[in-house]
Amino acid sequence: MLTVALQAGELRGGRRTERQLLSLAVGQGVLPPWLEKELASMKPGTLRRWRLGPRERPPILEGHPWLSRNGLIWLEVEVLEARQPSLPDKGPSGCALISQSDVQLLFERWNKALLSQDPKQVARLYSRDALLLPTLSDEPRTDHDSIVDYFSHFLQKSPHGEISQREILIGCNMLQDAGLYTFRFADGSSAEARYSFIYVFEDGEWKISHHHSSLQPESAD
Repeated sequence: MLTVALQAGELRGGRRTERQLLSLAVGQGVLPPWLEKELASMKPGTLRRWRLGPRERPPILEGHPWLSRNGLIWLEVEVLEARQPSLPDKGPSGCALISQSDVQLLFERWNKALLSQDPKQVARLYSRDALLLPTLSDEPRTDHDSIVDYFSHFLQKSPHGEISQREILIGCNMLQDAGLYTFRFADGSSAEARYSFIYVFEDGEWKISHHHSSLQPESAD
């Protein structure tokens, strides 16, 4: 069982696809056999990029509106988790069970923590090795203390988030919630942003492993 993050784009710096989270078993046909073989030899955390022609592309990219049909593209894949199938209590494949509606509640849990005005309460929702690329700062936060520091300032604005568009992808002990949200602040201002949360199942609980939030281009001007 492999959990991978996949993204593709034009060779000459054109648009790129959204980062997709996939959980798959070898031989399912989700990825070409040559790519499955490559990924099976990679350790979790490994990131690789290939230059591909039309016939080498994964089926999930066929007909993508942002990719030329006949040109070369680059494909970037990161192995997030690799495991042998097992039969624990949580589920038939060793994966924690969660529904789409439960994933939506994970955002509400985070949003409610913002209202607490306690940066430590918010930071506890992030995993041990979480990466936060925040909305109102260009400094990546890569450990617990720096995440607390960011929210110490962000919460002073009394933010409340509202999702306007989202796409949820559920993998094996990992899931992605990505889309558009708007923050409204106590002073009447607001900020529209693109977001992605990647959650991991850590110590029996869903924690935020990767959180990227960037202002919409028109909002950043």
